[in-house]
Amino acid sequence: LAELCRDALPIAVAGDPVQYQVNRVPRGWVVELVNNRGVSKKPATPAETDPAAVARVTLTPRMAWKSAKEWRSNRVHKPADSVVVEIGPGGTEFVEFESES
Repeated sequence: LAELCRDALPIAVAGDPVQYQVNRVPRGWVVELVNNRGVSKKPATPAETDPAAVARVTLTPRMAWKSAKEWRSNRVHKPADSVVVEIGPGGTEFVEFESES
């Protein structure tokens, strides 16, 4: 499965373990990142969050791109080799890569 992802996905995801999916959009690609660490929930008690459980993920596009935007923070990344994103405990982030063409 790792080989298939390496060969077929337009954006490589590396770093701390996160759940992710890659979707095509009209202007390029969007990567959804979900950090499942740092949240514990027992029956009949509120969820507890560990603020130290931040996930650090590196996204490396395998296509030409002109910008990347984090949807929640509105942070914009200019073209470089990769984009580093931090996701808080139990948090999600969406990063849209706009293709050059």
